[in-house]
Amino acid sequence: MDDSQTAKTPGLLAVFTRWFVKPFERKRPPSKKVAILIPMSSRPGLTEEEEVSMRQLLHHLGSYDKFLLAPKGMKYDLEGFEVRGYPHRFFGSGAAHGRLLGTRGFYRGFLDYDYVFFYHLDSLAFGDELADWCDKGIDYIGPPWIRCEDSPWVKEPRVGNGGFTLLRVDSALKALTNRYLEKPAYFWYDLYTSNAPRWMIGLTQRLSKAFPGVKLLRRLCEEWDELDQPHRHNRNNDIFWSDMARRFYPDFKVASLEEGLRFAFEVSPKTCYEMNGGKLPFGCHAWAKYDPEFWKAHLVPEETSVRSRAS
Repeated sequence: MDDSQTAKTPGLLAVFTRWFVKPFERKRPPSKKVAILIPMSSRPGLTEEEEVSMRQLLHHLGSYDKFLLAPKGMKYDLEGFEVRGYPHRFFGSGAAHGRLLGTRGFYRGFLDYDYVFFYHLDSLAFGDELADWCDKGIDYIGPPWIRCEDSPWVKEPRVGNGGFTLLRVDSALKALTNRYLEKPAYFWYDLYTSNAPRWMIGLTQRLSKAFPGVKLLRRLCEEWDELDQPHRHNRNNDIFWSDMARRFYPDFKVASLEEGLRFAFEVSPKTCYEMNGGKLPFGCHAWAKYDPEFWKAHLVPEETSVRSRAS
């Protein structure tokens, strides 16, 4: 359900919610520019394509602070990375991980940084432009969505996908906090969808069927269903940053289509290459899904990247 379709929240709920949600204020300035965040899966090891992605990262961006976002308890034999563990319910699907990235607590964990850079392991970096992009003052940028055979669902070309993404921490926290202050019911919906164990969700669904007249039960089920299938309800995490964050924080600056093309490609890389004036971007997402032959000439040789990792 889109935020604009939500009924006006009763004043009592708004007052009660403000006991828990205060306007975001940073207590001290960030001490570092950017952290690279690499979401991991719940399975051990890396696939061959993930190894390629990791080699590109280490070769071009190995000097930055790097964090593996992983299920609690998972161990990785990767030097130069700090592991941040999160509950297993936030892994296993894009929808599950999106629920993690919609929480304020996640971004509070990176308040030492001005930006976080999400580098999914189906991405490629082609150089070290990360600090330069941080200096542009953009709050959110990722590979653009363009209308083409790969993405016929796109009505308006714009930035952009969350798999290779730069996001300003302060701006993310302001947008999420302001959303709760403006629409307090969503604070409680998100508290439920982010923390409820599966047995509780199942119980809520059964109770909703048994008591169809209870609006709260029905609404909790609707919210879970929408976040569990975000692509069907326009509730993907990157949709929020691209299209909705400005509703709650008007100063939230999303990159232009032109900036997005210089930053990264995703769908139809040949088309994006032409749109970008025949120039390679800083990186790309879903390289093995959309025309992998286009990217092969730009892959770091395996022996080169091994030396880079060992240095």
